[in-house]
Amino acid sequence: MKSLSLAESSTAGSSNTKKVGGPTLPIKEMIVRFLKGKDCLLQLRLEIDPKLQAKSVREDERQKTDFWMSDHRFLKQCVNPFASTLQHLCIVDYGQQSIMRKSSIMSILSVTCNRLKTLDLRNMFIDMSDCHRMTSLTSLTWRCVKVNGAALRNVKDSMTNLSTLALLGVFGAEGGNLTFQHMTVLCLGLSTPAEDLVMNLPTLKKLQLKMQCPKNLVIIAPVLRYVAFNLEVPESSKVELKCIDAVPKSTSSHTVTESHINYSGQVEGAGLEELLYGAASFIPMSSLVEKNPNLKKVFLDIPCMTLAEDGRFLAPLKDVPLSLPSFDHLHNLRKLEVLNIGPGLWYSLEAKVDTLISVEKWPVINTLYLHMIPHNREASLKVLGLLLGTSVTSLKIFIHSSSPVSRDELATGIEEQVSACELRSGNIIICKLYPAAI
Repeated sequence: MKSLSLAESSTAGSSNTKKVGGPTLPIKEMIVRFLKGKDCLLQLRLEIDPKLQAKSVREDERQKTDFWMSDHRFLKQCVNPFASTLQHLCIVDYGQQSIMRKSSIMSILSVTCNRLKTLDLRNMFIDMSDCHRMTSLTSLTWRCVKVNGAALRNVKDSMTNLSTLALLGVFGAEGGNLTFQHMTVLCLGLSTPAEDLVMNLPTLKKLQLKMQCPKNLVIIAPVLRYVAFNLEVPESSKVELKCIDAVPKSTSSHTVTESHINYSGQVEGAGLEELLYGAASFIPMSSLVEKNPNLKKVFLDIPCMTLAEDGRFLAPLKDVPLSLPSFDHLHNLRKLEVLNIGPGLWYSLEAKVDTLISVEKWPVINTLYLHMIPHNREASLKVLGLLLGTSVTSLKIFIHSSSPVSRDELATGIEEQVSACELRSGNIIICKLYPAAI
C-alpha cells in the first residue's frame, strides 16, 4: 500500500469509541491497530472530522487525549511501522484540545521519518526546540498552529533543503535572520507580529504576504516573479522587498517614505510578472508597479467585505478606509494583459465614482475581470462604462449571489454598456458567483 487517508468523526463531544466485534476501542487505538503491518506506506493523512472540530470542549475535558493526534505516544505508535518508507504526511488535529498542549511532533518525526519529503500540520502547538535535521524535507505547511518563539530559526537550521514553506495562521514566531538556498515558494501568514524578520531567498519566485506586519521585514529575492501583497504597514513598521539584479550598477531603488516601504527594483527585462495586491493603502502598490514595468497580470482589492461561514455576503467593514489606486501608475506597464478588480475595490470604485470621472487617460488593458458585490446600480454602471472606455477586448464579470444589487438588476445595463464599445460578444461573460465560490 502506497497511500492512506484516515478521517475520524464523532457525533458526541467526548465520545471517541467505536465497537469492533463487541468491545469498544478508543479511536486512536483503532487507528494504531489499522496501521499495523502497513510497513511500506509512502503517504498518510490523519484528519479529525471538521464537524467534530467545530464542537466546543468542556473545561474539565480539555486535558484529555481523546482526539489529540499530535500526542507523542500515539505518534510513535502510528509511524513506527512505516517510518523508513513514509514520504508524505498530513495531520489535521483537534484544534480546541491540541492548540493548548505543546507537542514534540517535530522531534519525533525528525528522528523516526528520515525520508519525509512533504509535511502538512494543522491545529497544533508545535515545539521546534528539539527538532533534528530533516534534509529530505522539501515542503512544510503549518496552518493554525502555535509555535515556540525561535521556531523559524529552528526551521532554518533543521530543514536546509526546503523549496516550499507555507505558514498560514502561525502564532508565537519571533522572527530571525533566515536564509533558504532552495526555496521557490513562500507564504508568510504570521498571526502575531515579529520584531525583526530578514529572509535571504536567492531562488524565490512566488511570495505571499498575508499577516500581521513585523516591526522590520526584509525579503531579499533576486528572481522573484509573483507577489501576493496583503499587508497593512503601520507607522512604526518598515518593509523592504529587495529584488536586486546581478548587475549592481544597473539597479535602481525607490523609497516610499509615507508607508515606510522601501522597494529595490530590477533592471529592464526582469522584475515581477504577476501582482496580487489587497490592502487598504495603495501607496506600496504604486512603488511595486513603478519598479516592475514588465507586470503582465495585476489583481487589486481592498479587504473590506465580510462573509458568513457559508459564503453569504454580510456587510462592508466600517473600520477599513476606502481608497483608490493611482491608475496613472499602470500606464508604465507596457506588457499588462490582465487586470482583476476584487469586490472590496469595486465597492470603493462605486463610492468614489465621481473621482474616477476626472481620470483623463486610462491604462491599456486587454482582459478585464470584475468581481462584484454591487451596492448601487447606477454607480456600478458608471464605473463599468469608464473601464470599458479603455482598450478592453475581453470582459468577465462575477457577481456575488447575495449582493444588495442582483445580477438580474444589472444585466440589462451591462449589455447596453458593452454594446457601445468594441467588445466581441464571444468574449463577454457575466457570471453569478455563488457564495461558496468567493
